[in-house]
Amino acid sequence: MEIIYPGLLWLIIGVILFLLEMAVPGFVLFFFGMGAWITSLGCWLFPLSINTQLAVFLISSLATLFTLRTILKKVFIGEAKDDALDSVIAHGGEKCVVTTAINPPAEGHVKFSGSFWRAEAEEAIAEGETVIIIKQDNLLLKVKKIQ
Repeated sequence: MEIIYPGLLWLIIGVILFLLEMAVPGFVLFFFGMGAWITSLGCWLFPLSINTQLAVFLISSLATLFTLRTILKKVFIGEAKDDALDSVIAHGGEKCVVTTAINPPAEGHVKFSGSFWRAEAEEAIAEGETVIIIKQDNLLLKVKKIQ
């Protein structure tokens, strides 16, 4: 005697995975829940063996994960924007103060907008001098002396 219909079991597993997605960050369990629901639909339409059910679950979960994750992540979570980096790019030509001497090819440090940044220059710049930001390369600022 069968305890529970396999399609119903996969449906319940899908609901549990959707609920767990709300508690666990990463937006991955959602797609395994989708795979469980697709497997539930397959069990409802066709008599599937347990091996076939597991194969359908695995393939559908991975297929939805790789095809829809980037699209749905933008919809549900949104795109991250780093305002600090954008403000540096927007403030190209801004002045900042050298806190650790810059001796090329070695890097130094500058203080800009209340934060300390790694900096490099084409010429040696002493600690305490004021410089201008030329451009940004990730978290490295390229600076030059004020003429």
